[in-house]
Amino acid sequence: MVSLKRKLKNLSGEIFVVLGTVLVALAFYLVFTWGDRAVTMIEITVVEKVDNSEAGKSDYRVTADTGEEFVIQNAESQGFYAASRVFKMLEVGGTYQALVTGRRIPILGMKRNIIEAIPSP
Repeated sequence: MVSLKRKLKNLSGEIFVVLGTVLVALAFYLVFTWGDRAVTMIEITVVEKVDNSEAGKSDYRVTADTGEEFVIQNAESQGFYAASRVFKMLEVGGTYQALVTGRRIPILGMKRNIIEAIPSP
């Protein structure tokens, strides 16, 4: 009886590890793929622009009047390679119709990506 309990305890531990690994893998998959293809049009007013680019690597950040911070990065998965053009076009105080992709997940430091911006009339 004791050995049966020990075997069940060991087996339940192994099942727990396998299920935990699957759940963590699924969570990472969802975080990094969910919404990557979702494109949304929103209206933003630019409050602040920050250019953290260095050595050919684009790292642009824009803060909107709502307080949300956006990134402007090349999105290879969508064929978007004009991050610097979009960043230069945006002016502080300007209102734009912005095409954004991705999801905002603050706990992971993930921000939505602006892939196009058109001045609002």
